[in-house]
Amino acid sequence: MYKRIIIFFSLLMVAIGSALFNTYKISRGDFLCEAASRQSSYKLKVATMRGNIYDCNKNPLIGKNEENLAVVMPEFDTLNILSQILSEEEKKLVFEEIKSGKPFVFKLSDEKQLIAKGIRTFKIRRRYLPDQSATHVIGYLNSDMQGVCGIEKAFNEYLNNAKGSIFVKFKVDALNRRIPGETSMVEDTMYKSTKGVVLTIDEKIQKIAENAAKKYIKKGAIIITEVPDCEIRACVSMPTFSPLNVACVLDDQDSPLLNRALLPYNIGSVFKLVTAASILNENKNSDEIFNCVGSCKVDAHEFHCFNGKAHGQINLKKAVALSCNTYFINKALDIGAEEILELSKKLGFEKEFELAPGIISKPGVLPSLEVLSDKKALANFSFGQGRLLATPIQISVLLNTIASGGVYCEPKLVQGLVNENLNYIQKTAKSKLVRVLSVDCAKNLIDYMKASVEYGTSNRGKPDEGVAAAKTGTAQTGIKVDDHMVIQAWYAGIYPADEPKYSIVIFAEDAKGGGESCGPAFKKITNEIFYNILKKQ
Repeated sequence: MYKRIIIFFSLLMVAIGSALFNTYKISRGDFLCEAASRQSSYKLKVATMRGNIYDCNKNPLIGKNEENLAVVMPEFDTLNILSQILSEEEKKLVFEEIKSGKPFVFKLSDEKQLIAKGIRTFKIRRRYLPDQSATHVIGYLNSDMQGVCGIEKAFNEYLNNAKGSIFVKFKVDALNRRIPGETSMVEDTMYKSTKGVVLTIDEKIQKIAENAAKKYIKKGAIIITEVPDCEIRACVSMPTFSPLNVACVLDDQDSPLLNRALLPYNIGSVFKLVTAASILNENKNSDEIFNCVGSCKVDAHEFHCFNGKAHGQINLKKAVALSCNTYFINKALDIGAEEILELSKKLGFEKEFELAPGIISKPGVLPSLEVLSDKKALANFSFGQGRLLATPIQISVLLNTIASGGVYCEPKLVQGLVNENLNYIQKTAKSKLVRVLSVDCAKNLIDYMKASVEYGTSNRGKPDEGVAAAKTGTAQTGIKVDDHMVIQAWYAGIYPADEPKYSIVIFAEDAKGGGESCGPAFKKITNEIFYNILKKQ
């Protein structure tokens, strides 16, 4: 090891000697006047940082990690220090830089603070972490440091204009080599990069949702909104990716770059909440008993409850709790398609939501009234099958409306823009609140969903603390992959149900049943929200 240091040090001496000799030659004889006249300043860029992205409490979601950079001047003391602390690979890189005779920036592999003539160190914020949170919301940058997607793209111009930087300024000769003995100057405007975009995301809740998703959801999404303003506190899409290495997932068959929270899928029995609301709106007797024998025929086509199970004597509450298909088919045929379809539209189905400039959820698909004039199509529609498609965002709006006592509000992701002192210079206008369900209707739906958690299909998501209300969905797609039919699984809930605060929607792509695939994730999320947030308030 000692021999290697001697060899490296000798090579560096040759390199620096050559550089100094050339400088000496230029400063003598016929070159003196010309070199002096061309003497100027040289600005070495140490680092730059775009504006920041914050959560709803103005905690930074990016720029949370630091790295150590050294500005190195090729002088004898500098070389002596470097030869003792650098790895073999680092020495090779430094040697190439030193040969130029110019000052340069070098990234330190650890936090050693160098004290040597010719070395200045800086702690610089890294934009992303290797395990960066909220990646699909934040997005990432290209090689030109421009936003490619997410908030980075939506507010690209503002974040660029909020750029801060650190430069070190040197006096240099005609060959841009630092003049020995001259003092360097630091220009630091990094404070400008504290300007940024404030999101509705809550970092704590986002991480709670991400932890649950990593444990239980291979492909899918989790959305958590806060009642009543439908502010998105967490938005997770699985699988995720690292903004530090996007290239490695470009060919991944699971498409990690897709934000599944914004894409439409078959939703299945979660839609029974809309049909149930239509039944209540039509003042149909919710206590009227229906006898479920496990199947029913509509125009010679036979429909079944899950696994053909007969639920027996049930009313609307039990039909929601046990997710009885035949009950909702019977009631939908009685009500007619128009009422259910119109209420669906009022609840945000078939609607795009612009969460930020350019970040727009897909509208999904609602079957037309003409299509639903076919009784078989209406039967399918009544329990969320057929041509119906919706996004996790749309289901969040549905749940938020129920949790808000029947008041509809469009989802919100951005709170506003802040200056370098984190004071708002622009705030997002509040969404218009529209009543689409009566207070009693919403209250009844929550009651039915509580029963689903207590003894119905949502039981696997029952939290350890507090009361939850939920509805599961297990949607057939008609798509076959390998040796199985693709099933989309859902668990849509409200927590705590007695005093609604959060709507929580969990979606698992190509999974099993909603309770089996998504219920455990809901339970984990609600438990952590209780112990880490609600109990501390």
